[in-house]
Amino acid sequence: MKYIIVAVVLLSGVLSAPAPQESSPASQVVSAAATIVRYFFDWYPNNEGYRYTYELSDGQIRSEEGKYKDGVDIDGNPVKILVVQGAYSHVGPDGETYWVNYQSDENGYKPKTGKGVGGIKPGEDASIDPNLLKSLIG
Repeated sequence: MKYIIVAVVLLSGVLSAPAPQESSPASQVVSAAATIVRYFFDWYPNNEGYRYTYELSDGQIRSEEGKYKDGVDIDGNPVKILVVQGAYSHVGPDGETYWVNYQSDENGYKPKTGKGVGGIKPGEDASIDPNLLKSLIG
């Protein structure tokens, strides 16, 4: 009998406890899914590379271009090296735009990050750096 009384008292305490309050904007659930505002993808002739961009209604944007260039492996054998340049950005819960501009090649991944001005803008595509283009064509 003693155990039944203790169980009833504990259960009534749990049921009468107030529901937890969520006050952080990061914990709020977004009610609508993002939709595609703009999208394209293109292969270059002779499988020499690719290019794509997408933009979503929630402020996410990503654009990337990849091209092959001639190189050599560690043993001196000729190989094709994929050189990628791109950018992406999103709007954070604080309303700020966070962005990453990057390049990746045989020397690794080189990102440049920031917030606010400096990233890809709505309606833009990431363009290939003119110096990189020179190195690709020789």
